[in-house]
Amino acid sequence: MNHNTKLIKGVFKKKKAQRLLSELLAYKINFHGIEKFSNEERFGKDLEHSEKRILELKKENSELNAWLKSIPEDDEIEINCDIKMVRK
Repeated sequence: MNHNTKLIKGVFKKKKAQRLLSELLAYKINFHGIEKFSNEERFGKDLEHSEKRILELKKENSELNAWLKSIPEDDEIEINCDIKMVRK
């Protein structure tokens, strides 16, 4: 059984889009940081996945900010973000 969720759907001014996406990425970075810390405390080792994902998300955030800087302040940005889940 699969499931889809619309996480974000709308048109946003540049500043709101930047805040929304930056906070979403920050949440995911924090989530993986907690996972990494938890595994280090419980098992004495890091989960490679969490560390790798943190680096990927930080890179994505940097690229997003560079892209947003190239857009005029009064422009609007359409964001569509679907989550597609597949039961394994």
